[in-house]
Amino acid sequence: NPYFLHQWMPYFFFGEVVFMYSVGCFFALPRLYPETVHIHQVIGTFFLYEIVVNWWFIHRTDSSFKVSEYPKEKLATGPYPFEVPEIIQQNKLVPIIQAHINTSHYPYWQWSPCLSCKWWRPPRCHHCKLCGGCILKRDHHCFFARNCIGLKNLRYFLVFLFYTCVACAFTVFHGVNFLLQFYWADMSYLDLVPMLSFLRSILGSNTTLAQVGVMVIMGYGLLALSLLSFMHFIDACFSLVVGKTGFELENNIDVKDPRSVTKKLQSVFGPHWQYAFILPTPYFLSPAIEDPYNWSYLIPPKKKNPVIQLVDP
Repeated sequence: NPYFLHQWMPYFFFGEVVFMYSVGCFFALPRLYPETVHIHQVIGTFFLYEIVVNWWFIHRTDSSFKVSEYPKEKLATGPYPFEVPEIIQQNKLVPIIQAHINTSHYPYWQWSPCLSCKWWRPPRCHHCKLCGGCILKRDHHCFFARNCIGLKNLRYFLVFLFYTCVACAFTVFHGVNFLLQFYWADMSYLDLVPMLSFLRSILGSNTTLAQVGVMVIMGYGLLALSLLSFMHFIDACFSLVVGKTGFELENNIDVKDPRSVTKKLQSVFGPHWQYAFILPTPYFLSPAIEDPYNWSYLIPPKKKNPVIQLVDP
């Protein structure tokens, strides 16, 4: 149920992050590295900072298409590689309720009406039922952040995934080392089964197994988070390199982006893309070098243009 995931996934994520950071930095690392614990704590705190700040930017940055912010004068300039509906050329952004819709299918590389928002929307802009609006260059809806990934917050999503993957690897490495050094002598392989160590602890086998049970359960959560973050990071990097969104990859839509990888990075992170991995900055301080309305740099598909239905995904 997408509404259930939209409501509860952020709580799972932050519960996992807070538990792992607290136990790791203030319980496990001091016992593992008593002489260099401060160095490891600083590293862990830096990872936490990058994850939380980028999550906040993902959650708060709005990539939706706002009619009031649309630069209408851009419609009067060209060249257009793709077709712009005549009604938009003549009447600018005329609401759909005043427009005459002749078909229920529109070419993907054309402005199309949104029946939910009652406005015309540019190419690569799709409606999200959870966010309640049309998202510019929509990639997908992120349940962890309760927001759609689009034009303005894709940069934070990529950095968020990068540091989540690194932090998970950092935590798994030290967590396994801690478990082997301090608990493995009192454990058996059966304790790796969730809840079984709690049962053994209740029956009086060993009181420390209750701690093991908590770490095992959270460890499985960490493993799930690691796999999910790694897969999403690989998908996001692939999308960036080929110049497609997740929606276009999923629906096999023909998109040819002739720009270099550096230009594609700048189109997402802004001109100084290297600094995004050190200090997250608000979008307006370093806007993406990309026109989310015309897409003049893309090469039109040679085959018949794909079509989209007015029923939004």
